[in-house]
Amino acid sequence: MKFAPNRRAVIRSAGLAVALATGLFSATSLTYADSVKIGVSIPTLDNPFWVNAVKFAEHAGKELGVELTVVGADNREDKQLADVQSMLSAGVNALVVTPQSTASAPGLIKLANRANLPIVIVDRYPGFDPKNADAPYVAFIGPNDVTAGRDIAQFLASQGAKKMVGVGGLPGSSVAEGREKGLREGVAAASGVELVQYVSGGGESEDNGYQTMQNLLSAHPAGSIDSVWCYNDALCLGAFRAIKQAGRSDEIKLGGMDLVPQVLELIEQKTNMVFSTGGHWLQLGFGVMIAYDKVKGHDPINDVVRLDLLGVNSANFAAFKQQFIDNAPPYDVKEYTLTNNPATKSQTFPLATK
Repeated sequence: MKFAPNRRAVIRSAGLAVALATGLFSATSLTYADSVKIGVSIPTLDNPFWVNAVKFAEHAGKELGVELTVVGADNREDKQLADVQSMLSAGVNALVVTPQSTASAPGLIKLANRANLPIVIVDRYPGFDPKNADAPYVAFIGPNDVTAGRDIAQFLASQGAKKMVGVGGLPGSSVAEGREKGLREGVAAASGVELVQYVSGGGESEDNGYQTMQNLLSAHPAGSIDSVWCYNDALCLGAFRAIKQAGRSDEIKLGGMDLVPQVLELIEQKTNMVFSTGGHWLQLGFGVMIAYDKVKGHDPINDVVRLDLLGVNSANFAAFKQQFIDNAPPYDVKEYTLTNNPATKSQTFPLATK
């Protein structure tokens, strides 16, 4: 993603102050003159989706004059816990965290609570609302996973899919469960479509997708399946490779989620990789924007944000590429922050092609 920084954005002059926020985390409010340091913890840096997410978060941070520290947990709960503790010790003003699992989320939130610092949860819903009494947090922002899972299934069905297999994500996360629910809803709503088999990918990498798809191809010989629903694009790339090696590309279409560059290239080339939905890599930057506003004394407009995503196929690929890949998204980050634009109605901008 080749972001071109918005050079119109300037830091407002020192001396202006903002009132302390009332309620939770009010002690962290800073003046306009104070620099803001935000710690960002995500599950992994070894995934194209999260690489894109970090790029946009850095873009948003630069526009707002925020100093970001970004750490990947290598998909390990213990490392993420240690990373968050280290960032708190280093003196960040706020945290933006994607929990490795639903089970690990409360502990991460309570670390921030004990430090009296705001924490925004991104992508993986912790299982409870922000305003709960035991482990309160500022806001949750993530994709509408049920809708996304359903959209993938319905697009495959619109392309003639009748016998579908699903390659799912790691069990135990709200993301995997939501997308699977959407898959099953999409299949149920499509006339004559059957979900032949659903399996966990055993992980969320291309290698996991490749191995899982090899097993599925062995179990379902030619003519018995015609489409693959994928939890994410990394799994889909592995499945695509296994299908190609098996010489079955003409009979099996694939659809996934995340809009990673390799998948977009295959969609542009009009291969059997026909669809991906996403744009939610922007959520990490949106989380930074919400955390920034909270540090500056502004509560979120909405404390639970579910993003409707952008589906991309060969028909709208060119417009998507121009607006979201070749350039920074065509929106001014500062205009979507309460600190810089108190009249804004949203702290996220729409995921849509113009």
